[in-house]
Amino acid sequence: MNYTTEIDRAIDDEQLTTALALAERWIAAAPEDAAAWSKLAHVHEMTEDFSNASSAMSVALKISPDYPTYLFNKGYFEYRLGHFSAAAISFLLCVERSEAIHDGYYLDAARIAQARCFVLDGRADLAASVISPAAEDSATWLDKRFSKADVMKTIPSIAK
Repeated sequence: MNYTTEIDRAIDDEQLTTALALAERWIAAAPEDAAAWSKLAHVHEMTEDFSNASSAMSVALKISPDYPTYLFNKGYFEYRLGHFSAAAISFLLCVERSEAIHDGYYLDAARIAQARCFVLDGRADLAASVISPAAEDSATWLDKRFSKADVMKTIPSIAK
């Protein structure tokens, strides 16, 4: 069985209970497969169960600790839970790993997300240095779309 395909099909058909059952079956069959845990996190995300999504992503990260996608998703789930300090750490790790492997896919998105978390966590002074290397036209999606400019407008030292 191709669990990824079947879970995606169930999600597309809005059969989230079926998707969850399939993801749990995949976990039972392959508990050391980070992709299985990541897919379980995705199913929980679809039901806006960010606590369980974050927990599942933590397991995926124990198996594959340097995978930028998992690091970004962990930050996103923590952000949605309002755990801005924890989210900022995950986004920082995503930036560091992306730089190390020369992978720009999540790089600027993680920088913007980390800066947004610093602003929300009352540490806007850190946000300016984090966001400055991001490309001017870059953006990320958290609870809505945030561009670099959007976040910079919320940093008091820049917004003046």
